[in-house]
Amino acid sequence: MSAFRNQKVHWFLGWLGAVCLISISGCGSGKIDKFADIQVMSDYRRDWLDIRVFLLDENGRTLIWNNSILSPEIGLSTINESEFTTNAKIYSMRQGEKGIKVYDGRLIDLRWSGVVGSRARLLRAEIPRALIDEDPQRDSEVGFITVTVQTDKQGPFSDTVERTQIYSSFR
Repeated sequence: MSAFRNQKVHWFLGWLGAVCLISISGCGSGKIDKFADIQVMSDYRRDWLDIRVFLLDENGRTLIWNNSILSPEIGLSTINESEFTTNAKIYSMRQGEKGIKVYDGRLIDLRWSGVVGSRARLLRAEIPRALIDEDPQRDSEVGFITVTVQTDKQGPFSDTVERTQIYSSFR
Protein backbone atom coordinates (compact mmCIF):
# COMPACT_ATOMS: atom_id res chain seq x y z
CA MET A 1 0.00 0.00 0.00
CA SER A 2 2.82 2.46 0.81
CA ALA A 3 4.49 1.86 -2.61
CA PHE A 4 1.20 2.80 -4.29
CA ARG A 5 0.91 5.87 -2.07
CA ASN A 6 4.53 6.88 -2.86
CA GLN A 7 3.79 6.52 -6.56
CA LYS A 8 0.75 8.82 -6.23
CA VAL A 9 2.78 11.43 -4.34
CA HIS A 10 5.54 11.38 -6.99
CA TRP A 11 2.99 11.61 -9.78
CA PHE A 12 1.25 14.54 -8.06
CA LEU A 13 4.52 16.42 -7.43
CA GLY A 14 5.60 15.89 -11.04
CA TRP A 15 2.25 17.14 -12.31
CA LEU A 16 2.39 20.15 -9.97
CA GLY A 17 5.91 21.00 -11.16
CA ALA A 18 4.82 20.82 -14.81
CA VAL A 19 1.87 23.14 -14.15
CA CYS A 20 4.13 25.64 -12.36
CA LEU A 21 6.67 25.55 -15.19
CA ILE A 22 3.97 26.10 -17.83
CA SER A 23 2.38 28.96 -15.92
CA ILE A 24 5.71 30.71 -15.30
CA SER A 25 6.83 30.44 -18.92
CA GLY A 26 3.38 31.36 -20.26
CA CYS A 27 2.96 34.40 -18.05
CA GLY A 28 6.31 35.69 -19.18
CA SER A 29 5.25 35.60 -22.82
CA GLY A 30 4.07 39.21 -22.77
CA LYS A 31 1.28 38.57 -25.26
CA ILE A 32 -2.43 39.01 -24.73
CA ASP A 33 -4.25 35.95 -25.99
CA LYS A 34 -6.41 36.66 -29.09
CA PHE A 35 -5.52 40.39 -29.16
CA ALA A 36 -5.78 41.52 -32.80
CA ASP A 37 -7.15 45.08 -32.95
CA ILE A 38 -8.59 48.01 -30.98
CA GLN A 39 -11.73 50.14 -31.01
CA VAL A 40 -11.54 53.64 -29.55
CA MET A 41 -14.34 55.71 -28.03
CA SER A 42 -14.08 59.14 -26.48
CA ASP A 43 -16.23 61.37 -24.28
CA TYR A 44 -15.76 65.04 -23.64
CA ARG A 45 -15.37 66.10 -20.02
CA ARG A 46 -14.93 69.63 -18.78
CA ASP A 47 -11.19 69.29 -18.12
CA TRP A 48 -10.19 66.27 -20.22
CA LEU A 49 -11.10 63.87 -22.98
CA ASP A 50 -11.99 60.44 -21.62
CA ILE A 51 -10.53 57.80 -23.94
CA ARG A 52 -11.63 54.14 -23.88
CA VAL A 53 -9.62 51.59 -25.87
CA PHE A 54 -11.43 48.27 -26.30
CA LEU A 55 -9.20 45.28 -27.08
CA LEU A 56 -10.63 43.18 -29.93
CA ASP A 57 -10.05 39.71 -31.33
CA GLU A 58 -9.51 38.89 -35.02
CA ASN A 59 -13.30 38.88 -35.58
CA GLY A 60 -13.79 42.35 -34.09
CA ARG A 61 -15.31 41.06 -30.85
CA THR A 62 -14.32 42.62 -27.54
CA LEU A 63 -11.89 40.60 -25.45
CA ILE A 64 -13.32 39.76 -22.07
CA TRP A 65 -11.80 39.31 -18.62
CA ASN A 66 -11.09 35.72 -17.51
CA ASN A 67 -11.22 34.54 -21.12
CA SER A 68 -8.47 36.51 -22.82
CA ILE A 69 -5.68 36.93 -20.33
CA LEU A 70 -2.08 36.23 -21.13
CA SER A 71 -1.40 32.93 -22.86
CA PRO A 72 -1.81 30.33 -21.48
CA GLU A 73 -5.02 31.20 -19.69
CA ILE A 74 -3.80 30.64 -16.14
CA GLY A 75 -4.16 33.00 -13.19
CA LEU A 76 -5.02 36.67 -13.11
CA SER A 77 -1.92 38.06 -14.78
CA THR A 78 -2.18 40.84 -17.33
CA ILE A 79 0.35 42.98 -19.09
CA ASN A 80 1.14 46.00 -16.95
CA GLU A 81 -0.12 49.31 -18.33
CA SER A 82 3.44 50.61 -18.39
CA GLU A 83 4.28 48.02 -21.06
CA PHE A 84 1.93 49.69 -23.56
CA THR A 85 3.18 52.37 -25.91
CA THR A 86 0.40 54.78 -26.85
CA ASN A 87 0.00 57.77 -29.12
CA ALA A 88 -2.97 60.01 -29.79
CA LYS A 89 -3.28 62.54 -32.58
CA ILE A 90 -6.15 65.01 -32.38
CA TYR A 91 -7.23 67.16 -35.30
CA SER A 92 -9.69 70.05 -35.33
CA MET A 93 -12.45 70.25 -37.93
CA ARG A 94 -12.75 72.82 -40.68
CA GLN A 95 -15.63 72.75 -43.18
CA GLY A 96 -16.40 69.13 -42.33
CA GLU A 97 -12.84 67.98 -43.00
CA LYS A 98 -9.82 67.23 -40.84
CA GLY A 99 -8.18 70.52 -39.84
CA ILE A 100 -4.86 71.06 -38.10
CA LYS A 101 -3.23 68.76 -35.57
CA VAL A 102 -3.95 70.14 -32.10
CA TYR A 103 -2.42 67.32 -30.03
CA ASP A 104 0.21 64.67 -30.72
CA GLY A 105 1.35 62.72 -27.67
CA ARG A 106 0.76 59.79 -25.39
CA LEU A 107 -2.40 58.88 -23.55
CA ILE A 108 -2.26 60.08 -19.94
CA ASP A 109 -3.07 57.89 -16.90
CA LEU A 110 -3.45 54.66 -18.90
CA ARG A 111 -5.12 51.97 -16.79
CA TRP A 112 -7.05 48.72 -17.10
CA SER A 113 -10.79 49.16 -16.77
CA GLY A 114 -14.10 47.53 -17.46
CA VAL A 115 -17.66 48.36 -18.38
CA VAL A 116 -20.35 48.16 -15.70
CA GLY A 117 -22.45 45.05 -16.28
CA SER A 118 -19.99 43.63 -18.81
CA ARG A 119 -16.79 41.61 -18.82
CA ALA A 120 -15.35 43.72 -21.67
CA ARG A 121 -11.62 44.28 -21.41
CA LEU A 122 -10.46 47.80 -22.08
CA LEU A 123 -7.85 50.39 -21.32
CA ARG A 124 -8.95 53.80 -20.12
CA ALA A 125 -6.94 57.02 -20.39
CA GLU A 126 -7.24 60.77 -20.51
CA ILE A 127 -6.00 63.70 -22.50
CA PRO A 128 -6.14 66.88 -20.41
CA ARG A 129 -7.84 69.80 -22.18
CA ALA A 130 -4.88 72.00 -21.23
CA LEU A 131 -2.68 69.95 -23.61
CA ILE A 132 -5.00 70.40 -26.60
CA ASP A 133 -4.17 73.50 -28.67
CA GLU A 134 -6.93 75.83 -29.81
CA ASP A 135 -7.55 76.09 -33.54
CA PRO A 136 -8.78 79.64 -34.19
CA GLN A 137 -9.91 78.64 -37.69
CA ARG A 138 -12.06 75.72 -36.56
CA ASP A 139 -15.77 75.89 -37.29
CA SER A 140 -16.91 73.15 -34.93
CA GLU A 141 -16.31 71.80 -31.43
CA VAL A 142 -15.82 68.30 -32.87
CA GLY A 143 -12.75 66.77 -34.45
CA PHE A 144 -10.86 63.57 -35.16
CA ILE A 145 -8.88 61.42 -32.73
CA THR A 146 -6.51 58.68 -33.90
CA VAL A 147 -5.15 56.40 -31.18
CA THR A 148 -2.33 53.88 -31.63
CA VAL A 149 -1.57 51.18 -29.04
CA GLN A 150 1.18 48.56 -29.04
CA THR A 151 3.25 46.34 -26.79
CA ASP A 152 6.74 45.01 -27.40
CA LYS A 153 5.21 41.89 -28.92
CA GLN A 154 1.87 43.02 -30.39
CA GLY A 155 0.71 45.85 -32.59
CA PRO A 156 0.72 48.62 -33.51
CA PHE A 157 -3.08 48.82 -33.60
CA SER A 158 -4.84 52.06 -34.57
CA ASP A 159 -8.39 53.37 -34.65
CA THR A 160 -9.86 56.76 -35.52
CA VAL A 161 -12.91 58.38 -33.96
CA GLU A 162 -14.47 60.93 -36.30
CA ARG A 163 -16.64 63.86 -35.30
CA THR A 164 -16.08 63.49 -31.57
CA GLN A 165 -16.26 66.51 -29.29
CA ILE A 166 -12.83 67.91 -28.46
CA TYR A 167 -13.69 71.53 -27.61
CA SER A 168 -16.17 73.19 -25.33
CA SER A 169 -19.17 74.61 -27.14
CA PHE A 170 -18.40 77.92 -25.38
CA ARG A 171 -15.70 80.10 -26.95
